[in-house]
Amino acid sequence: MNHYYTYLLRQLMERNEVVSIYSDENHPDDFMVGYIEKVDAQHYLICEFAPWGEPDAYRVRRTQDVLSVLYGEEYEERIRLMLQINGRKIKRILPKDDPCEDGVLLSVLQACRERREIVSLILGMELYCGRVKDCNGLYVTLEAFDFFGRAAGEQIFELRDIDVLQFRSGEEEMYRQMEAWHASRKNNEGAGGQVDEDYNPDDVS
Repeated sequence: MNHYYTYLLRQLMERNEVVSIYSDENHPDDFMVGYIEKVDAQHYLICEFAPWGEPDAYRVRRTQDVLSVLYGEEYEERIRLMLQINGRKIKRILPKDDPCEDGVLLSVLQACRERREIVSLILGMELYCGRVKDCNGLYVTLEAFDFFGRAAGEQIFELRDIDVLQFRSGEEEMYRQMEAWHASRKNNEGAGGQVDEDYNPDDVS
């Protein structure tokens, strides 16, 4: 565990700095940029931005994976400028005065459960998407989706195995749309209405 980066991220969080974080040993040029919302000894919550300054996702990541942190340089200042130009206000996931006594990861999981957020859990090379049904200091139970956004039953994961908790990204929005589409199709069938035909690219004008 790198206590220096935990301390540094806390300081940058208090100063509302846009930060760039490098954490991939296999791809040392890859980094994420965003605002830090919460930090503890094990995890940090970051609102990440796309390169053009649009919010990309909220993610909880491990502090032990941080390899380098940059701030106050041209790239971070350009992101800040784009946020200002577009009038973007970054919404907090947790109250500012929330001490996260249960830890950042569990606190965010609990908030996502209460809001019925669709979340993605990344464990190594695997990604699981669904809604948080239950969570405690050891486990999280996910109401999971299959690849096409259909209900796939419950799955249980150990918190210690989660590399990234992600939500409000394009991935979760895709699952929200697929879930809504399946529900609409089922309702139409139940009401005796017309069922949509399969999509055909030739139908696009």
